Amino acid sequence: MRANSEISIRHEGKIAIFDITGYLTDASEPMLSKAYADDEVQDAEKVLLNFEQRSFITSSGFGEIIRLLWKMRERGQALRVAHPSTQVRNIFNTIGLTQSIGVFESEEAALEDF
Repeated sequence: MRANSEISIRHEGKIAIFDITGYLTDASEPMLSKAYADDEVQDAEKVLLNFEQRSFITSSGFGEIIRLLWKMRERGQALRVAHPSTQVRNIFNTIGLTQSIGVFESEEAALEDF
């Protein structure tokens, strides 16, 4: 059974950090949209998706990340990903998302790249 996903938001300066737990799927869209609609996130210049808490992304979850990326580009925001599993990192590479989104092994490396 897939773990229910949760997103908590914290801020480091002008960076909004989404700590994601569980599976990111198409069912996560309302939760991801609500998190992104937060006033402080809208004011952030950058967003980091942190998957440190043993999260996984399904194929539809990758679609949700791409939709988020489009919204962010319209607002001039930058997106990074931290702590993806090896399998998820390979998928990011395979589908070419690493050309648009920086993918990093640690939160520290992702924050430094902004």
